[in-house]
Amino acid sequence: MINFRDHVIGSLGRSARPAAAAASAVTLASVTLVAILSPGALAGTASPTRARGVERTETAHAAHTVSATDTGHLHLVRSPGSLLLEEGSASGTIPGTVKARCNVAATLTATFTIYTHAGSISGSGSGKLSASGERPSFGGSMTITGGAGRYAHAHGHGGFYGVFNRSTDAMTIQTTGTISY
Repeated sequence: MINFRDHVIGSLGRSARPAAAAASAVTLASVTLVAILSPGALAGTASPTRARGVERTETAHAAHTVSATDTGHLHLVRSPGSLLLEEGSASGTIPGTVKARCNVAATLTATFTIYTHAGSISGSGSGKLSASGERPSFGGSMTITGGAGRYAHAHGHGGFYGVFNRSTDAMTIQTTGTISY
């Protein structure tokens, strides 16, 4: 860590007197403080604005973008009609618990929510089944449509892959892509 006093004295040279170094340090600290306290200098700082005579406050949101790869191991909870309600655990970039509503036909479609310690992420995906048989694989795309908590403004897209076990209705789903929140 850089010592602030040593940094200022070093920038003035070895022959600088301590009084000159102290004055420069105070000036630099004052300029820094003014910059920090200026409206809108920090993300998330509220600043008043006017729109058609009405004063309102806008809050800036800092955006995070993450390349994520997660794998969910799901098991059947119940099956009302042709719909499969699945849940299980997710591991990877954003680990947590997954709940999904799946429809299996020539294309497997699903809506899902991942519940994490910091909030939840919701989305949908679809992938064409590659073969008939007891354990067909599928591949397609997914879209992140929203969330809650830290992920309240989540959105993104990516790949949607996996294997479906027809005899147990269990599935392994892998998602890869980019998520912004």
